[in-house]
Amino acid sequence: MPSESLLFTATETPRIELGSYNLTLPMSSLAIGVDNIHHDVFLSPRFLHLSRDYLFDLIRQNASKTYLPGIELRTAKALDGTAFRKLLADVMHSALTNAKYHKNIEMDLLFRVALLKFLTTELNSQFSNLIQEGKEWIRQRGEHFERSQQAHVIKARLSELQSARRGVIRAVGQQVAQSWIDVEENIIAKARKALFGEEFGPLYDLLKNRLIFLEGGKDDAYFLEHYVLLGNYARDPDRFEAMDALFQEVLNHAGVVVPLDPAFQEAEKAHSDVMTEAQVMRDEIARLEEQKEALRKRLDRSDSFLNRFRAPADPADLKASLNDIAAAEASAVQAGRIRAGAGSREAEARFLSQRPQG
Repeated sequence: MPSESLLFTATETPRIELGSYNLTLPMSSLAIGVDNIHHDVFLSPRFLHLSRDYLFDLIRQNASKTYLPGIELRTAKALDGTAFRKLLADVMHSALTNAKYHKNIEMDLLFRVALLKFLTTELNSQFSNLIQEGKEWIRQRGEHFERSQQAHVIKARLSELQSARRGVIRAVGQQVAQSWIDVEENIIAKARKALFGEEFGPLYDLLKNRLIFLEGGKDDAYFLEHYVLLGNYARDPDRFEAMDALFQEVLNHAGVVVPLDPAFQEAEKAHSDVMTEAQVMRDEIARLEEQKEALRKRLDRSDSFLNRFRAPADPADLKASLNDIAAAEASAVQAGRIRAGAGSREAEARFLSQRPQG
C-alpha cells in the first residue's frame, strides 16, 4: 500500500474530486412482454436442467458432511465447475452475438439480468429440494423407521440445516459468483469490447456484484468480512446520515469543496422531511399507547367494589374512549404506511443514488 500524505502545504491545493453516481440499466428500446410489465426472456431447457442439477449438487456437497451423514440422496450426473463455466460462457456468448446481430446492447443486458434472476432463484429452490428429499428419504424407509431414534436424529439435523440456510446459500452463491466473474472477465468481456467497445463496462461491473448471490442480497456475516456496517435504526449514532454529515465536515476542514448537485439537495431535503414526519408519527403513536394503557388500568379498577364509590367514571365511557384511541392509533399507523410507501422509498433512493462519492 503506497504511503501518501493527507496534509497539504500552503502552496498545495486539494486534488480530490467528488461526483455523484446513478447507474441505471437501459431497457427503453426493448418491447414489454405479454403481461405489459416485464420483459420476456427464453432460456433453453437443457441449460435450465443442467444448471439445476449443478446447483443441487453444490448445495448437497456443502451440507451433506455436516448435516446429512448417512442419507443417500438422489444421484444426478451433475456438471463439475469447469463444465458449468463452459456452459455459462456458451450461453452468455450466444446472447452477446444475438445482441450484435440486432445492434442493441440492451438485449444482452436483459439476458444477463434474467440469467442472474434464474440462478439466484434456483439457489433457494434447490436448497428447499434438498430438505424435501431428506424428509422423503425418511418416509421411504417405512413407518417403523420413522419412529426410530436414528430418524429423530436425522430430523434434528434437517432442522439444523434449515437454520443454517443463509450460510449454506452464501457459500454456494459465492462459488457461483466466482464462476460468473471468471467467465465475464476472461471470455465475455473481451468479445464484448471487440463488438461494442468499452462504453458499457460500468453496467456489466454492476452485474458482477457478489451481493447478488446472497439470499435476499443481505448477509451480515458476509458484510462483516467485506464492508463497514452502519446502524439500522434512526437513533443509532453510526447511521448513514450521521456518518455522511461527519465525512462532509472532515472534507470541509481539509479544504475539499464538495459541489452538490441541485438534484442531490432536493433529494436530501425530501428525505429529511420524510424522516421528520415519521418521527412525529412515532411520537403520536407512543402518546396514544400511553393513553390507552391508562384507560385500561382505570377500566380494570372500575370493576372493584370500593372503586364503585370512589370512581364515578362509567365503564361504558371508558370503553368508548379506549375504542376511540385504538381507532386513532390505527389511523396514524395507516397514514404512516401510506406516506412511507408514497415518499420514503423514493426519497431515500434518490438520496442514496445522488450522494457524492470519492
